[in-house]
Amino acid sequence: MIAGLLLLAIVTGPLHNVGRLSLLEKDIPKPVATHAIRLELQDQLLRVGSSMLIATDWFMTIDGLRKGYRETNPLLGSHPALGKANLLIGAGLLGNAFLVPKIRDPELRRGIWVAMLLLETGALHTNMQTGLHLNFRL
Repeated sequence: MIAGLLLLAIVTGPLHNVGRLSLLEKDIPKPVATHAIRLELQDQLLRVGSSMLIATDWFMTIDGLRKGYRETNPLLGSHPALGKANLLIGAGLLGNAFLVPKIRDPELRRGIWVAMLLLETGALHTNMQTGLHLNFRL
């Protein structure tokens, strides 16, 4: 029986490349190529500016946490661990730099970046009044 099946396989050969199966049409279409979002100069400036302010606030937040100050960001909590703060602020920075540019609506995308600029400017002003400094040791 095994010899018969082996002989049948050798005689008929592979049908998937040249035989009946090669005539079948694919039922899953290829995805339509999406046009890449082209960021203008003002988009790039908003992206870089807001990312720089987030990073600066991050370093000052770490300085405040090491000094025992209370955190005012409700997402972090009043006294977050350094690891939690690094994780959440780092994720926010990555989202700002790489996910927001994927938003197709330019008004929404720019609005998010302007909002981040305003929020981070206020946070940095408060940090400097409190006496916090840049702490590059994460």
